[in-house]
Amino acid sequence: MPKIDEEKTVRILLVDDHALIRRGMKGQFSLQPGFSVVGEALDGGQAVELATQLQPDVVLMDIDLPVMDGITATQQIKSSCLNTRILALSAFDDDTQVMGMLAAGADGYCLKTIEWEQLIAVIQLILQGGAYLDPLIAQKVARMLKPSAVTPDVPVSKVMAEPILSNREREILKLIAQGHSNQEIANQLYLSLGTVKSYVRMILNKLSVDDRVQAAALAVRQGLI
Repeated sequence: MPKIDEEKTVRILLVDDHALIRRGMKGQFSLQPGFSVVGEALDGGQAVELATQLQPDVVLMDIDLPVMDGITATQQIKSSCLNTRILALSAFDDDTQVMGMLAAGADGYCLKTIEWEQLIAVIQLILQGGAYLDPLIAQKVARMLKPSAVTPDVPVSKVMAEPILSNREREILKLIAQGHSNQEIANQLYLSLGTVKSYVRMILNKLSVDDRVQAAALAVRQGLI
């Protein structure tokens, strides 16, 4: 693992749509030697713009953001800021958000219940090239990746297919099978386009298919919708 230059100040970009949270974290970092908050963003679009401009060492990224969600923002920042580490800092442990952030390239995922000392330790860890998942998140990921038990009376495809899609994913898959575009799905479900794209990526990954056509065919064939 690369070593941290102890004399270098770690430059932090805070991304959260709640001003009170940003203000509180900025105050905490001002008391933390070796850390400096160089920017604050209240939505995903602003986060991408500031990250590109400032090239921070670490972005603390909320997920439920206006304009552009944290998953899409993470993906864009990772593609343009190669040396920037991103730590998801969310109040929720939603399966889709967790897998979406990890797929987008986040270096870690913490819940906002984390203690301050542990947060600093996690930041140091990801700066050294490590990765971190909150223990509750790690358990979720392990359960999602663990094969389901199969009984002799039930076809393998049915047992594996049915439990892995959330209600929202099934809803989006049904609209995909009906031929709707991502933008049309976003408009119909009142979601951002980035959020729909993240859901579609997760659906394709979970069904182990390459494109929307294969996903729709599998959904109809196995009765997923």
